[in-house]
Amino acid sequence: DIIRMEREASGKMLDDQARIIRATLDHINQGVCIFDAGGTLVGWNQRLEVLLAIPKGRFRLGTSFASLMERVAQEISFGDGMNAARLADWVGGMTGRAPLNFEVQRGLGMILGVFAQEMPDSGFVMSFTDVTSERLAIAGLSRANETLEARVMERTLELEDALGDAERANASRSRFVAAASHDLLQP
Repeated sequence: DIIRMEREASGKMLDDQARIIRATLDHINQGVCIFDAGGTLVGWNQRLEVLLAIPKGRFRLGTSFASLMERVAQEISFGDGMNAARLADWVGGMTGRAPLNFEVQRGLGMILGVFAQEMPDSGFVMSFTDVTSERLAIAGLSRANETLEARVMERTLELEDALGDAERANASRSRFVAAASHDLLQP
């Protein structure tokens, strides 16, 4: 009876932990997918479906990473330093994979930050975060900075021209005053 009660308590605790993990995954702002050591899908959240625009039916337990990659390959483009072959090599590596951090663009406008990390059982987890607004803000700041730098350069040139004009006017005035002074001092 004691062993049975301990097993029931342990099972209830595991069920509670699974519910908490599921609730957490479903309520975070990131899309998350989890793959086992063989590269097959063992878990994901609903946000991933939205971010990658993959119909719910395409996500099934046991779906291979390669088939999911095939599905999204037409709709995404990789950012600097990453490509499909490099990602496939990382996924195919069995142990000792360093974490990956890169960006992909989906469609014409959405930019996703992707983080992939190996888990202790040689599986891996990938998280996708919508960073579109941050990238647009950075691009806007960059454009504003470039515009400001151009305006500063233009104003600097205008001020240099004005300074040159003022120096020439001052030199002309000095010559006039010197000539007038010379003429007044003459008998």
